[in-house]
Amino acid sequence: MHEQLATYPGVNPAHVHGNICARSAVAWGDVEDGFRQAAHVFEHTFTTPTVHQGYLEPMASVAQCEPGGKLTLWTSTQGTYVVRSRLAALLGLPLYKVRVIVPHVGGGFGGKLQTVLEPYCALLAQHTGRPVKIVLSREEEFFLGKPRSAGVIRLKTGVTRDGLLVARQARMYFDTGFACHPRSTEIAPTVIRGPYNIPHVRFEAACVYTNKMGCGSFRGPGGIQAHFAGESQIDIICRELGMDPVDFRRRNGVGEGGTSGAGVRLRHVGMRQALDRAAEAAGWGTPPSRQPGRRVGRGLACGEWRLGGGRGSGAWVKLNEDGTVHLIAGMSEIGSGSGTAMVQIAAEVLGVGAESVALISGDTETTPFDTLTAASRVTVSVGNAVKRAATDARDQLLRLAAERLEANLADLEWRDGRIAVKGSPERGFGLGELARYAQTLGPGPILGRGSFSSRPPQSLHTLGTQCVEVEVDEETGQVVLTRIVAAHDVGCAINPQGVEGQIQGGVTQAVGHTLMEEVKYSADGDPQNAGFLDYKIPSILDLPLVEPVIVEEADDEGPFGARGVGEPPILAMAPAIANAIYDAVGVRITSLPITAEKVLQALRERKGGG
Repeated sequence: MHEQLATYPGVNPAHVHGNICARSAVAWGDVEDGFRQAAHVFEHTFTTPTVHQGYLEPMASVAQCEPGGKLTLWTSTQGTYVVRSRLAALLGLPLYKVRVIVPHVGGGFGGKLQTVLEPYCALLAQHTGRPVKIVLSREEEFFLGKPRSAGVIRLKTGVTRDGLLVARQARMYFDTGFACHPRSTEIAPTVIRGPYNIPHVRFEAACVYTNKMGCGSFRGPGGIQAHFAGESQIDIICRELGMDPVDFRRRNGVGEGGTSGAGVRLRHVGMRQALDRAAEAAGWGTPPSRQPGRRVGRGLACGEWRLGGGRGSGAWVKLNEDGTVHLIAGMSEIGSGSGTAMVQIAAEVLGVGAESVALISGDTETTPFDTLTAASRVTVSVGNAVKRAATDARDQLLRLAAERLEANLADLEWRDGRIAVKGSPERGFGLGELARYAQTLGPGPILGRGSFSSRPPQSLHTLGTQCVEVEVDEETGQVVLTRIVAAHDVGCAINPQGVEGQIQGGVTQAVGHTLMEEVKYSADGDPQNAGFLDYKIPSILDLPLVEPVIVEEADDEGPFGARGVGEPPILAMAPAIANAIYDAVGVRITSLPITAEKVLQALRERKGGG
């Protein structure tokens, strides 16, 4: 693929090696010395397939070009401002002549981060002078979508005689298809270590061109593949050494002041709390109940994810003359409930009910800049901008009230949408009254502004533990999930119901790539199961009740201590299920998806001594 890659604009020829288009590495300590210190060394290879995001709303765009050359685009995307900048550059238009509007998106999961349809839709609108709509069929989604990269991971880990991790080395290869998307390659080396203290590591990853559809981001890019390998091998180590998986992880787990897999110093670390809460909720110390004709097993796995807080976000808060509030922010709502959380943050700061706040978002012409709705960043990045904007509006109101009441700011209190002098509640004003005064006789309309950008290195991480119980039919290899407990440290749950929904949604998606999902290709690289008839995704019938456990170790970098939780719940499910299957029937599956055929074949090989 791309035989002339070294001549492409923007490509460094020194980085081109055959079909490898990108490389990444993380290392510290002396990994060879670490393996010399180890009493036990474990080496395994794990593989994961290409997996499609499976969002129910396909990619869709509508473009309209006005006589003056202004282009308006309605599109299903996770990057409102990214689409605007790319379209403007491609079409040679100034930014003010490109308007991008994003209605509520029917699922994205990273698959709608790149501009796929928008340039063609815009060009057709320009050339025809008519509005143009393009909507992909489900089959076209599988040919033009940006699925998760397949991966091959060779993992080597050294452990002391008393069960301490001392060294880990990984070599990872990711299938990017015909278009280079190095995100998995960049992230995997930062999470393959797992949430553990390991003094000597070396992790290398390569992004490889193949003659298939181009890959992209999918909820936890690089993290799914890395966690499956890393946490499966941790379970292998525990069983070989005769150590309890919970005790082993508790002993080796990263704590306050430790470092992340990217080498960043961690604060407010809830790894052990999540581990203990999950084990307690799942009844880890008691044997699972047995069913006639089925083998029952239990497994767990831990996860670590660095939140993508970097790059800027802005927000405005406008106070209306009846005391209601308009919150204006640039992010897209892709089904995560982030819009509700932003409203709650503004309402909390302004001391009003959430029903008094209306959100306007996803429009480059009427909202401030935001980078992407991705990387579990919205709660922290946009949330901090919203909090600052609401605080700015609040401060303006307090100063205005102090002036009108001829009182010191310290003598005022804010309660139930009203600012009054402490001890004299009759001496005060409602927010609407102050807003009207500001608009007519005062300093002007109350408009709060806020922005936020978390510059790397970021210490904000979400850590969690997931525990699974399965039943395995030894006659067919069928795996049935009977219980799932997922504990995650979210810092502060702005919307507990929304957090639980995110955990349940991530778990459900993970069940898909663990037990059933895989894009199959023909010899010439075309998808062979391009549709939901042949490409199975989980339904409610494939799941038990998912039990979310919210752990709150507040982090002062997030609004009210919150962290993002969009991606973490999907990371540790595959290894937890694989570990539970081994616990049930004693066979280790090292390739995803873990189908009934693979389990049955492994059971037959074990029985036959193969």
